[in-house]
Amino acid sequence: MRALFLYAGIALVAGSTLALEILLTRITSVIAWYHLSFFVIALAMLGMTAGAIYVFMRPGRFGQAVLHRRLARSSALFAALAPLAVAWTMSGPLLPVTDLMGFFALLGFGAALAVPFAAAGVALTLALTRTGLPPGRAYGCDLLGAAAGCGLVIPLLDAVDAASAVLVVGAVAALGALAFATCDEDPGEKRRSLGTCGALALALLAFAGLNASAEAPPLRPAWVKGLREDPREFMHVAWNTHSRVTVGAEIALPPYLWAPGRNMPLAARAPIQQRVLKIDGAAATMMAEGSGSDHAYLDWDLSTFAHRLRPHGPAAVIGVGGGRDVLAALRSGHAPVVGVELNAAIVDLHRRSMADFSTIASRPGVELHTDEARSFFSRDRRQYEVITMSLIDTWASTGAGAYSLSENGLYTVEGWLVFLRRLAPTGVFTVSRWYKKESPGETARMVALAMEALWQLGVEEPRAHLLLLQIESVATLLVSPTPFSKEDLDLMQREAVRIGVNMVLTPRRLPAQPLLAELGAIEDRAALWQWASRQTLDLTPPTDDRPFFFNMLKPGSWLEGQEDIRELDLGFLGNLQATQTLVYATLVSLLLTLAALLGPLVARPAATGEEPRPQPATGGLVPATLAAALAYFALIGLGFMFVEIALLSQVGVFVGHPTLSLAVVLGGIILSAGVGSLLSGKLPVERGGAIAWLFPLIPALMVVAVRLATGPVTESFAGAETAVRVLLSIALIAPPALGMGICFPLGLRLVERAGGHAVTPWLWGINGAFGVCASGLALGTSMTWGISTTMAVGAGCYLGLVACARKLVRAGA
Repeated sequence: MRALFLYAGIALVAGSTLALEILLTRITSVIAWYHLSFFVIALAMLGMTAGAIYVFMRPGRFGQAVLHRRLARSSALFAALAPLAVAWTMSGPLLPVTDLMGFFALLGFGAALAVPFAAAGVALTLALTRTGLPPGRAYGCDLLGAAAGCGLVIPLLDAVDAASAVLVVGAVAALGALAFATCDEDPGEKRRSLGTCGALALALLAFAGLNASAEAPPLRPAWVKGLREDPREFMHVAWNTHSRVTVGAEIALPPYLWAPGRNMPLAARAPIQQRVLKIDGAAATMMAEGSGSDHAYLDWDLSTFAHRLRPHGPAAVIGVGGGRDVLAALRSGHAPVVGVELNAAIVDLHRRSMADFSTIASRPGVELHTDEARSFFSRDRRQYEVITMSLIDTWASTGAGAYSLSENGLYTVEGWLVFLRRLAPTGVFTVSRWYKKESPGETARMVALAMEALWQLGVEEPRAHLLLLQIESVATLLVSPTPFSKEDLDLMQREAVRIGVNMVLTPRRLPAQPLLAELGAIEDRAALWQWASRQTLDLTPPTDDRPFFFNMLKPGSWLEGQEDIRELDLGFLGNLQATQTLVYATLVSLLLTLAALLGPLVARPAATGEEPRPQPATGGLVPATLAAALAYFALIGLGFMFVEIALLSQVGVFVGHPTLSLAVVLGGIILSAGVGSLLSGKLPVERGGAIAWLFPLIPALMVVAVRLATGPVTESFAGAETAVRVLLSIALIAPPALGMGICFPLGLRLVERAGGHAVTPWLWGINGAFGVCASGLALGTSMTWGISTTMAVGAGCYLGLVACARKLVRAGA
């Protein structure tokens, strides 16, 4: 019975730890930017390593007589400190790093969040290495609990805000402490611990309920993107796993357009009733009162130009937002108008809370779908006259598409092929992006992407299929599967002159801008790729293997100062800050990991009354065996994250809906690894262990097999029903994840068999530290060389385990 409580405690604490990590990512993306949250979370997760190292360095504090008490107290400490650390983080601004003081402020945020994770690290390290539980079962419960925690976040954020969800997660951790306290052999201590942990769980749940129901919650982000926030300014606030959406009060303003033509009359600028929608406190869009205007102002916006050429027939909008593109399609005369919106919170606004104001969901012929656009159009069999994608990207991932969970797949060759194949023969796919005359990098990459997609469709002269128009800071590209006719071009010229926009690239003329002129004159695919690779910015067409459209800085520019990048494009400053943050986070993680690796080598752990003092440097292992053990667990930390991030990128788009992707891909990886860990206990290590070193070959070979199978499977079944795509995704994920789950408990058993029981907490910490480093390294690898390279590196790490395992097998023989 005691073992069951221990397993339950492990699962509850592990689940609450992963849930807190996801919630922190969401919260810090609101109060700051996603790339800063990456840095902060990396530092916080290193707290887990600190907790593991502390257990190794102070063995005298964790003897068997007090073990279960320490388990309960450290888990309760995590439960109590997590909301406090998050509250402190949300109480002040978290700003981009522009100087040394800003960097230390960011370190302070990370350090504060690391404290509760350190307590969780102590609890999990003790549970996995000191309780005497079979390593496979203990680690399996850890992973199964983590998978459950991942799944818990989805319904939790649908029900309450992120801050209240943190309180619920704290209550779950307190239940884990309660399970550990049940195992205490001292009746008096057991009674006190049970009372304390139970009261803590109830108090956290009660506070969560009060906080979620309050008009102005006491626990909430007080500063968002450097500005003080008053919750009373919002008419509606909604959280989910990938955004926070706020709706402001109704206000009369001139209509906001992305790119109004020069000839727009004053009458079209008359104020209309609008509401401001903000995603994560910064990415803003306007919701116009649907019935309060004829919306004639939309005729003058460059982003709606495609409707001048194709005014009728079915139309689709990628990214509904406030509904402006849907209104433009309706005004032109399209029917039906199909809106595909990734964010369920935005669709819910149009259907429920703001339905009377927006009105688009109730208009005849309008369909709103909550889905990922590529996934939707792969299944949809209709043909459209116009598909619109206007400035679809969120500032939550400004500049570094490497961190985007949604938009990357929309700006790849494979994605554009999906959209182009959903067009009628003379249909138009229209995309609007930012433009800067001196350095039109984003526009140039958009055109290069269109040319590559057209060549892959079998088009011989892409320029005959392209129109590029521009006004001020926006460029709009129109792409058609068939060449634009003379009538199309004549109409385009008349309309461009009428509304007052510039014709940059057409079948009749090359651009005046030198960079775009060179691009427009390219006549074959090989020349395009050669030209793009020679540019200062990365203008190569993004593919699903490198789906980072917004990251155009080459690795050589990642550490340059802002003054060196400013001449390229002001928009790249966000790119630079985000990418440099990734580099700095990885460097700091590597330095702290190095400290975790070398620190214990020069420190002498304290002796306990129950066991002799271990050797200062090796904990009872000869140096060569210790080196093999350290390398083994470092490689697992690296390999697991490299494979996980690659699978998230590759399979996530195939699943489609982002919330479902999170549950299926991340949860599936961790769950399958947990099952693999449970199965690892059946492997012959103590008896017949001579072949144990071969088992790490399983994940290495499975990763290679999945890499080869993923492309054909996802391409063949892209249009299948959701249930089929989910089952296929699990089938792709499960084999390598099962193999990866085997390796950690196998390593613990090999180390213990070699006489290294004393160093297992240190090895647990090393595994966690290298896993944190790997998250940044894997993203950088994918950005630079592609996701397939990231997957190959992960497979290589598991292949490297073979040599380490062989050394450990020999040491234990």
